[in-house]
Amino acid sequence: MTAVLNRSRITDATLDAIASAAGAVDRGETATRSIFPTLGAEGVLDLGAPDTGNGTLAEMAGVIESIAARCMSTAFSLWATRMTIEYLRTAGTPTAIEQAERLATGEVLGITGMASAFKDLAGCGTLELTADPVDDGFVVSGPIRWASNLFEDSVMVTAARTATGGKVIVQLPLDTDGVTVGAPFSLLALGSTASSSLTLEDVRIPHEQVLTQDTAEFLTRVRPTFTILQTAMCLGVAGTSVQQAREGLVGVTSTYAAELDGVFGRHTLARATMRQLADRVGGSATPAKAELLALRLAAAEIATDAAGLELRTAGGKGYASATPANRRFREAAFIPVQSPSEGQLRWELASCH
Repeated sequence: MTAVLNRSRITDATLDAIASAAGAVDRGETATRSIFPTLGAEGVLDLGAPDTGNGTLAEMAGVIESIAARCMSTAFSLWATRMTIEYLRTAGTPTAIEQAERLATGEVLGITGMASAFKDLAGCGTLELTADPVDDGFVVSGPIRWASNLFEDSVMVTAARTATGGKVIVQLPLDTDGVTVGAPFSLLALGSTASSSLTLEDVRIPHEQVLTQDTAEFLTRVRPTFTILQTAMCLGVAGTSVQQAREGLVGVTSTYAAELDGVFGRHTLARATMRQLADRVGGSATPAKAELLALRLAAAEIATDAAGLELRTAGGKGYASATPANRRFREAAFIPVQSPSEGQLRWELASCH
């Protein structure tokens, strides 16, 4: 398996357990959260949150990459939890810090309901949730089209707009009165990530659960970490697909060798770039938005290309849904639609230029 960046804090035994459970996770026989107490005990859920110095963000990226190389569903649930911790610790309020500590143990998972917020920041969407001010905080209502880790005890961070043009980012337990979880999505993959839609109806958010009302500054601060860790997930699944495709270059499938060499080269370059950019986040030379978006887009394209090559070199067994090659192909199919989608990344990059 392709070497990861720096995964010294996650044990081989834990990675082996994730790999062994990947098939059961894919079939919906076990939830991704089952490994999280172990990840919490190993201290890998909150690396670099929110202090990204001394290589901790690169180390966190290495953890997500290593897990995605074995099971992207688990890596996706980890990414969502890690970003929820990032939001909470960036806000730094007493209630937020308390919730972040709970998530860092792995006993509780995080929900990042922030797709609309990032679209709003980019100018290609609007916040769908509304927040009406009341004496003790806000009353929030509206839909969230997609969220994951929707377990009853999970903690969510999301954003809403006020009638006067203001914006607010809040945190709330999923079991708060007025929150309704829709029927689970029937997905090609990631079915064990507890993904569905949400409806909020007159949900009361007290002031202590408000993370910020300066949403633009907040989102700008967390977006580099958001992007780097998504990139790590893409490159993790891609790395395994590249290796498996290489092993499948036998006889007639050897005709894919040149194409695979190209994907391998792009993958190697993207991993090196991810490490370099991760080490710059939070410093005096924080990566530009265009650098981060270009890397994330490249990683998504590499993942889908690598998974496609693995499927083709696997032959007929790649078409069998129970095989790892088929699972990775289905997992990689999610990447172009994960927010920010490939279309949004292309749109934002065009705006940057």
